[in-house]
Order: sequence, then structure tokens, then C-alpha cells
Amino acid sequence: MKRKLLSIFFILLITICCTGCNPETGTMTCTMSSYPTDGIKLRSVYKADYKNNVVQKLTSTDQVTVEDKSYLDIYEEKLNELYEPYKNLEYYKNNIKIRNKTLTSTTIINYAKIDTDQLIKIDEGNGQLIKNGKVNIDDLKKAYKQNGFNCKKEG
Repeated sequence: MKRKLLSIFFILLITICCTGCNPETGTMTCTMSSYPTDGIKLRSVYKADYKNNVVQKLTSTDQVTVEDKSYLDIYEEKLNELYEPYKNLEYYKNNIKIRNKTLTSTTIINYAKIDTDQLIKIDEGNGQLIKNGKVNIDDLKKAYKQNGFNCKKEG
């Protein structure tokens, strides 16, 4: 009987240790749509993959849809200016495409590998989220919610 209880205890101990050792991973998706003026629609979808509450990768997709296509050139010019300082930063990629009356800007940041000190050097505002070289998923969620995003964590 003692041996059986010891075996059960040992199995429980292993189960607890193994489940406690698995890192918590998941994805948080944040979305927002707005209509800043007649004829212009903005839609943003941000997906953050995280592990143990630390953001590993962030993919943001921002779309601008307009009635008058000539506005897209202005948006593209402003976005190119915005992303220019990040152009040669490893693990930071931005791509802008125009199709019909929609401009789509997609940015991928690999926070697990990127030089976060460089991010802060480029824009001190990045330092509001980066603490000790890492971005906490809950801090990111709070920041997005303050800017009108709806966020949902999965995993």
C-alpha cells in the first residue's frame, strides 16, 4: 500500500512539475476601425505572439481606404518618412502596398531578436513599452486599449 501511494505521489509530482515548466504562450489580437473624415476609413489589426507574458513578435497591419485615390500618395509619403529610421534595423520590416483605393502597411517586429536599445534610440517613445529589453504583453494591451483598440488574448 505504501509503495502504491508513493507511486501515485511521484506521478502527481511529475505532472505538477511538467505542467508548471511549460511556458505560457499565446497570441493577442487587437483591432480598431475609425472614420477620421468623410471618404476615409482606417482599419488596424495588431497581432502579438507572446511567451511567459513577453512579446516575441508583433505583426501590425494598417489599412487606409479612401474614395479619392490621390490621398493615398500623401499617406504613403508620410508612412515612408515615419518608417525611414527603422529601414536598416535588423528584425524590423515594413512593407507598404497600394491596391485600388486601399493602402496597406504591414510591419513585423521580432522582439525576441531585435536590438531594443536601437528601437529606443530611434524613438524614445518606444521606451514606454520596452523594459529591460522586453515588452510585456499586458503593458502592450493596456497601451492599445488606451488608443481605442479592442484586444483579445488567445492561448
